[in-house]
Parts: sequence; structure tokens; C-alpha cells
Amino acid sequence: MKDRKHMKKAREKRIESIKKQIGKHEEKIKKEKGRLDTTKDYWKKEIDDKFLKQIEEDEEYLEGK
Repeated sequence: MKDRKHMKKAREKRIESIKKQIGKHEEKIKKEKGRLDTTKDYWKKEIDDKFLKQIEEDEEYLEGK
């Protein structure tokens, strides 16, 4: 039982931090000029591939338990 509570809290915190990270990436998309390795498409891809996928997995876990 203790593990489930801990995992729930950890995933809730991770969702919050990922949302903050998405905000930072969106800010970079608006403000920064793209470089060779960090173009605006790169930041959008980071958001789509990594962050939104992780949030979705965490929310599914929270709904299931």
C-alpha cells in the first residue's frame, strides 16, 4: 500500500514538472532562433515525443490505480 501512495505522489509531481518543462520549451520556440542542432522543429519534437507521451502514461497509471 505504501508503494502505491508513493508512486501516485511521484507521478503527480512528475506531471507538474513535465508541464513546466513544456512551458520552457514553448518559450524557447517563441524566443530563440534555431541553431544547427536545436531548431524550432527539434523543440516541438521534444515536446511531442518525450513530454506528452510521459504525461499520458502517468495519467493512465493514476486513473488505473
